[in-house]
Amino acid sequence: MIRNSVYFAACLLLLCSCASRKDNHAFVLNGKLEGIPKGSAKLVRMDMSDRTSHTVDSVAVEAGQFTMQGEIRRAEQLILRIEPGNWSLRLFVEPGEITVEADTTGATHYDYSAYGGDIGAIIEKFTVSGSANQDIMHAHENHPDKKRFMQQLKAVNIAYQSATGEDQKDSVRAEAEVIQKGLNDWTLAWIDSLVNVQPAMSAGALLLENYYQFNQSMPLAELEKRVSAFKAPADSSGYILRLKESIGKLEALMPGKVAPDFTLLTPDSSKFTLSSTRGKYVLIDFWASWCAPCRQAIPHWKEVYAKYHDKGFEIVALTNDSRWADWFKALKAEQMPWPQVADEFPVKNMPARVAELYMVPSLPTYVLLDKEGKIILHTTSKAKVDEELNKLFL
Repeated sequence: MIRNSVYFAACLLLLCSCASRKDNHAFVLNGKLEGIPKGSAKLVRMDMSDRTSHTVDSVAVEAGQFTMQGEIRRAEQLILRIEPGNWSLRLFVEPGEITVEADTTGATHYDYSAYGGDIGAIIEKFTVSGSANQDIMHAHENHPDKKRFMQQLKAVNIAYQSATGEDQKDSVRAEAEVIQKGLNDWTLAWIDSLVNVQPAMSAGALLLENYYQFNQSMPLAELEKRVSAFKAPADSSGYILRLKESIGKLEALMPGKVAPDFTLLTPDSSKFTLSSTRGKYVLIDFWASWCAPCRQAIPHWKEVYAKYHDKGFEIVALTNDSRWADWFKALKAEQMPWPQVADEFPVKNMPARVAELYMVPSLPTYVLLDKEGKIILHTTSKAKVDEELNKLFL
């Protein structure tokens, strides 16, 4: 499969090289729509730093057609949104003339109004010509190997929904993990092969950022190596700049670094500051009431706490619950004897503040600190925490 990925990426080389020779920033986007004869179309840029959107251009749709034109500094994936109906699709826009043909038939409709979101539909049937970066995205999404993995995951998900008993669910879950790992390995190999032959393409940068969002356990050295492989103009894209920001945060969380301090509210709304625990070994437990593995681990941490607390060990449980009622209910049920604090969500639809600061990849995540507040371990593994505690106290 990896050899096939390398071959495909090499086949794109000539096409991509032609795109990179464009010497201006002007673009023209022609649209042909089936199912939307009249209305408006706009290109939208999402600012991932705060999840806000900004309109790049907006034009009328007449007889199912429209034309936009403007300037774009480098290839970038934007959202094409069409009204009425809030139809949308994502495509790469880059200098040159691009044509998108879309059909609303078979679109995926959604309704997030109950959660404060909107109602709309994602267009599934569309083709784009004139964008080498979009060609890469299309090839990745439609690769036979990826489709095979996705079909397997879909089948496993159906099996999990119909499974009866925890043993059967555990078996199906284990099968899903094997398939997901296979997909992850294939995806990373595909991205690496693409970047190896065409490091200037922003599509490769987007694919790497998307991969990392769901695989943040990637070792720092591997992430740095992959990010450094990109060349202009991709190396100055928002995708790479955000990955570099993640690298900076990860470097600040390496063993021996002083853990970022924070002040959060406790259940009685008093303030708790992490640095107030100096002089003790501290385990920060990032958890949430809705996280089953987090809840399942609590009896174990109670045993650990009873064993080491009098020797200078403390636990700080930091919940990711945005609804305090859920947090309070879990606290009442679990009766944990260590300090409890709640993370903050200062920006709507953005990750929690301290969890983002600590680059929490998933829940539960554990950060073990020494008596000076320096990081000993940052992990999702309960066993690794136990191993370190045994070294410290036994």
